Amino acid sequence: MKYFLLNLIFLTQLQLFAQFVDNFEDSNLQINPTWQGDDSVFTIVAQGNNQLLRSNKSVVNSSFYLSTPSSQIAAGQWEFYTFLNFNTSSANFVDVYLSATLSNLLSPTNEGYFIRIGGSTDEISLFKKVGGTVTKLIDGADGTTNSTNNTLRIKVVRSSSGEWSLARDLLGNGSNYITEGVSNDSSITTSAYFGLVVNQSTASFHKKHFFDDFYVGPEIIDLTPPNLLTINVLSATQIDLLFDEALDSNSVQNTANYTIQPPISVSHAQRTQVNTIRLTVAHAFTNGNSYSCSVSNVQDLNQNSALTQTLAFTYLVAEQPEVGDVIITEFLCDETPSVGLPLVEYVEIYNRSAKYFQLQGWKLGDNSSDGTLQAAWLHPGEYRILCTSTRVDSFDIAVGVASFPSLNNSADDILLKDSSGNILDKISYTTDWYQDSNKQDGGYAIELIHPNHPCSNAPNWRASVALLGGTPNAQNSVFDTSPDTLAPHIVHTKALPPNFLEITYSESMDSTTLKLVNVQTNPTLSIFENFVPSAFTTQQTLVFNEAITPSTNYTILLENAADCWGNASPITANFILPEVPTRGDILLNEILFDPVTGGSDWVELYNSSSKVIDLKNWSFANYTDTIANPKPITSTYLLPPGGYAVIGADSSFVKQHYPFAVPGTFIQTDLPTYPNDSGTVYLIYQDSVMDYVSYSEKWHFQLLDDTDGISLERLDPQGLSNNSNNWHSAAEAIGFGTPGGKNSQFIAALYAGDFSFTNPIISPDNDGLEDVLQINYAMQEPGMVGNLTIYDDRGRVIRHLLQNELLAKSGTFIWDGVTENGTKAAIGSHVAVFEAYSIHGGAIFVKRKPFLVAGKL
Repeated sequence: MKYFLLNLIFLTQLQLFAQFVDNFEDSNLQINPTWQGDDSVFTIVAQGNNQLLRSNKSVVNSSFYLSTPSSQIAAGQWEFYTFLNFNTSSANFVDVYLSATLSNLLSPTNEGYFIRIGGSTDEISLFKKVGGTVTKLIDGADGTTNSTNNTLRIKVVRSSSGEWSLARDLLGNGSNYITEGVSNDSSITTSAYFGLVVNQSTASFHKKHFFDDFYVGPEIIDLTPPNLLTINVLSATQIDLLFDEALDSNSVQNTANYTIQPPISVSHAQRTQVNTIRLTVAHAFTNGNSYSCSVSNVQDLNQNSALTQTLAFTYLVAEQPEVGDVIITEFLCDETPSVGLPLVEYVEIYNRSAKYFQLQGWKLGDNSSDGTLQAAWLHPGEYRILCTSTRVDSFDIAVGVASFPSLNNSADDILLKDSSGNILDKISYTTDWYQDSNKQDGGYAIELIHPNHPCSNAPNWRASVALLGGTPNAQNSVFDTSPDTLAPHIVHTKALPPNFLEITYSESMDSTTLKLVNVQTNPTLSIFENFVPSAFTTQQTLVFNEAITPSTNYTILLENAADCWGNASPITANFILPEVPTRGDILLNEILFDPVTGGSDWVELYNSSSKVIDLKNWSFANYTDTIANPKPITSTYLLPPGGYAVIGADSSFVKQHYPFAVPGTFIQTDLPTYPNDSGTVYLIYQDSVMDYVSYSEKWHFQLLDDTDGISLERLDPQGLSNNSNNWHSAAEAIGFGTPGGKNSQFIAALYAGDFSFTNPIISPDNDGLEDVLQINYAMQEPGMVGNLTIYDDRGRVIRHLLQNELLAKSGTFIWDGVTENGTKAAIGSHVAVFEAYSIHGGAIFVKRKPFLVAGKL
């Protein structure tokens, strides 16, 4: 604090002209100099290595003083240090009398010049008091002492011509003086005292006035040139240069004394305050640009010329954001477990405009609350991390958000709003946005791919591929600015009764073009209404005037529909309104329950109806004391009449393992467990069993050594599902399975007369050609009992196929060419004898029919 180092010359001047110096190091108010007052009014206290004068009176609503003889009134300097540990007011202030006629500074008849520190406008000003009238000579800046910690050094200089100059240093060290103003007055010509008057209202102000380093004497001659302290930007064409002392107005006006880089010429310069120069430039500053201003030859009041001094400044004006100027580019909603990122939820924003924004007062919200951003600038092309105010130190650069919204791990909205509440960007994320199931459990940020995508939504986001799990305040790891030049297409249509069509596009579409799209259908349907849910959407719903005919294949053509990049071309698709199924429409047609190693079970369905049927929500079950473990089909799959669908957990393996598998017929979904020896496959729709088969490994062709990977095929769609005679092993020639295609053992029953063969030739070698003999019968009445016996060409019985079996009115049996002793029948002619009896006794008929057992020689 002490800064007076008096050399011999200064001491000589002080003895000749000065009135006094007191820094209270002697801790004595009675000598060198003598102050009028005692410890009940003021006292000396230690502060660090210094001794300070402190107020000591503890009386509310009081005014008290301390004075010392001083006759200085003409040219000279007054200077002192003060610390006021309170916010000044109209009732709590200090008057420092530079000159006074009476030792009792409170006397109404006292006259003199004084400095008021505080008052109603919290300023430091110079007054005079003459004949009881107080007049302000220098009006200091308002609000200077509006602080609970007023550390000040005050200096007053009076010239021989009567010009007063008042300066103050808010740092209190005497090196940062700012001139409050100048004034000329010589109305008071004598002085007898210097002193202090303290005004305090309540106990909260007691003992909070500190003083030190009083100097009253000749002016300490200024030999130091003015120093440029700061540059304040006022507008796009004006800046203020603030110096540490008063300036000569003539030297200030010379525009050649100023140089601005990058080059902008100064058109006008003037002194607006005693220590302030206002420069006006010929061309506007560019927002966000940094400049430097060099000053030379500017003089203070003592004609000290400033050497060249240069300070930098930036012209920065907050601009109004528009939708899309600032976007959300990255967020971390599930921070644990960390793979490298701080354990802090955050949202990253990016300024993709050419504007400059002040973020103070902006809002960051989710579905339930908003948080408020703290002050920070966002320049063009800059990223900023937004996080809770208590964790901003977790990142190199971050903006604190008071009441940061807690982001849900699975799904939430994130909204960015300006200070007026306008939504600048909004996203509605789900875990699908990761596009990587391995990263959904936490620790990875979700990043925007294309920052300039005109209609960014879920496909434009994915999990970070950075090693740390994210790229806060940096370009995203998945960054890609390649433009979209491909026209959109329809990925899905869904017809709903009676006249609705939902359309799903491959990418976000321009809603304006969707609303104006030209639609044509074949067969013809006319548009009643066109629903487009949002500005950039992948969905559209058409409502037709006419009802859609079920199971009819419609073609739709849409013209002039464009994606949000403006890509457009005629778009075509098909749609079918599926019908409500009934039992028997969809059949179990092929079953693999014993897969090879590495494979899995699969089941084939067949549409035996004339309807188009949607397999969504159909399910498969097994039997464990009851029908159990249903596994549904969760996606839409339209199965046409005569069509096949293969359901299993691993469609790729099935396609690779079975060479005759038909692509495009697979629905990949889990199935219940089906045992390798025997089990039941249930097909269920809306809680009703639509078909079932209780299979057994014994249903396979008996001469097979191994049934792994061999499917059971249905022989006749019209035959009974749960009948072993209607199933047979798939042929070896086609790879032991026909997933998605016509069965290798398919035999459609043809009924002729009362007893017939579908084909009178059997070649039981499991090559897919005539492997079984299908025997059809038709009875005139149900409930008969039948026998079917096979004889070889010598009349020997080789197989009892039926023995006293209860017959339906019509039916079918098969023989796989295996004899009673488990060998294959010999090549040659054979005879089948069919006998039917009434249950009441008596033969109805007996009929013999020859057939041929064939084979390879």
